[in-house]
Amino acid sequence: MKARSLVAVVTAAVLLTGCGNSGDSPPQGAAPQASSVVPTAPTAGTPTATQSSPAPAEEQGPARLRIGQAYTGAGTEVTIYSAKLGGRADSEPDKGKVWVPADVKICNTTKGENLPTPSWSSWQLKTTDDYELQPADITPKPREPALPYSAAVLPQDCVRGWLTFELDKGSKMKEIRLIEDQLFGPGPAIAIWS
Repeated sequence: MKARSLVAVVTAAVLLTGCGNSGDSPPQGAAPQASSVVPTAPTAGTPTATQSSPAPAEEQGPARLRIGQAYTGAGTEVTIYSAKLGGRADSEPDKGKVWVPADVKICNTTKGENLPTPSWSSWQLKTTDDYELQPADITPKPREPALPYSAAVLPQDCVRGWLTFELDKGSKMKEIRLIEDQLFGPGPAIAIWS
């Protein structure tokens, strides 16, 4: 709210500055100055200061992406290439459940810092009936290898692998979330693929 008030004050100050007596001519011998033009009201297609400036981070929320799009932030680029019901793994799912393998790639975009991959507890699959599931500790077959649990990724390098979620047959996948992994449980979502 303070940022919007500040924008309003700055806009008012700019408008008042331009409201002098624009009919005055410059003194003799002085170079002509640009005339003061009072800005017109913005049209629907013209961004105003509040429309074009990004919202503070706490108001933006997580990045919302489609499967196949890359999230870039904090020295990493993360892409989920696919996530589909079905498939086999090194063990069978519990009765009434199916595997959902997700093909994930994580790149370190820094030039000189090794970065860890997000741990498996940094991932959630959310269902349309509001269950939140973390990946199972299994390797999908024939989709191998599994995404490393937590490995160092060298600068300008990538790692790719599969996360496997176990989902009730009656549920439907809504989205996959990359979340902040905090000491006492999952933190806020960073990026959401649907």
